Amino acid sequence: MSKLKEVLKKIIILFVHTTKLLITYLPRLIKTLFNKVMEKLHFSITFKTTAIYTSIISFIYFILCIVIISCFTVYLFFASQTSVLSSSKIITSMLEYNTTHSDDELKKYSEIENISFEILNKDKTIYFTSEKNKKSFTFDNEYETNSSDFNMAVSNNVLYLVYNTKITENDTSYYLKIKRSLVKEQGYFVILVSILFISYIMSLTFVIRTGSKTSKKMLKPIYDMTKTADSISANALHTRLDVVDSHDELKELAETFNNMLDRIQDSYELQNQFVSDASHELRTPISVIQGYINMLGRWGKNDADILEESISAIKGEAENMKELVEKLLFLARADKNTQKVEIHEFQLSELIDEILKETKLIDTKHTILNEYNENIVFNGDRRLLKQAVRIFIDNSIKYTPENGTIKLNSIIINDIINISLEDTGIGIPEKDLAHVFDRFYRCDESRTKETGGTGLGLSIAKWIIEKHNGTIEIDSKLNIGTKITILLNIISKI
Repeated sequence: MSKLKEVLKKIIILFVHTTKLLITYLPRLIKTLFNKVMEKLHFSITFKTTAIYTSIISFIYFILCIVIISCFTVYLFFASQTSVLSSSKIITSMLEYNTTHSDDELKKYSEIENISFEILNKDKTIYFTSEKNKKSFTFDNEYETNSSDFNMAVSNNVLYLVYNTKITENDTSYYLKIKRSLVKEQGYFVILVSILFISYIMSLTFVIRTGSKTSKKMLKPIYDMTKTADSISANALHTRLDVVDSHDELKELAETFNNMLDRIQDSYELQNQFVSDASHELRTPISVIQGYINMLGRWGKNDADILEESISAIKGEAENMKELVEKLLFLARADKNTQKVEIHEFQLSELIDEILKETKLIDTKHTILNEYNENIVFNGDRRLLKQAVRIFIDNSIKYTPENGTIKLNSIIINDIINISLEDTGIGIPEKDLAHVFDRFYRCDESRTKETGGTGLGLSIAKWIIEKHNGTIEIDSKLNIGTKITILLNIISKI
């Protein structure tokens, strides 16, 4: 029995190692083959999902079948051994207590238990056999199980369990050899395998059908999204994905897609508005120039006053067009991140003094003041910063009545550079404050006619300040004035 335990132990160890190898390498092999197939073929997500889960379930079922079959085989083997050992004990007791050694009783027992056995003398000659031909057992092949007690043998394509043991009766030794047919156990094995195979086919069919339907149902929102997205065009940017029936990650995807469409639509509308406004701004000076040229062509060239007026008007409109085109080019370069920004250290106080001096020379109708101008070394683009501040000052000049006051100051507060520009102008309506930096936006068209301007200056100034990691604050009240504060870090990193 100890040798039998060793055999079983080795069988279990072999089974464990085999299972480990299958668990370790079989999934990798399946995954590799699956990926290669997917690279060659184009399948839908439904098919891929169904195939993946079917493969996983098939693998789990395969491992489970191996465990069940192995356990059932071990059980049948032990049951057969137990039956043979029990028969051996009964035969031995029959020989010990039945002194007559009735062959009929032994044969009857052999028929009842459906076993065959023979008893050999010490010299291995037949003492008794249950075989009708009175011959010793013969087998086509005999498989050793590393045990001196049990062997597996085949006779006429039938598998037998053979048991050998030594018995002693009245100081006489005999050898008992029992064979038991395993046809019934083989039948049980075939039935079990058939049941497992049929259940596997049924389960696989159920999983494929159910998985396919479930996947299609779960992925239906994606199909709807694809259909909706395919219908979106430049003329139908208002179309949005339906998120009413979604309550999972697909809802988040749809909402993200809708938000993206909102941004695209806003950008598209802004672009159209930008092109429309730019065309309008260019159309006006072109129309003026064309009108004067037509007048000169008809009769104005012979009139010195008309000729002078026309030349002056054409020159002014050409300057306006040049200014507009330069601003458009600046914003185009800014949008493409190709606008050059040259960084170097400079005295900000010198820049403020320079702007104040130039403003006083240009504008003599307003009072230009500077209350404080702190010495500050700043790291940035001096030319662009001067352009931004000039834009704010020009706006203050345009919208501040004559004899009004304009203040330009710079100071450091809590390690932040504050450049403030304050005027006593007409102010900005509260509803317009959020849009003053939009391109081509102007608060009052009637005022624009009087003061001019394209509505692009503040957009350029805002870009320049943000490029220097700064911010702009506006505080304005109608008919009182406007205060603009530019906030910059002492050490600007761009």
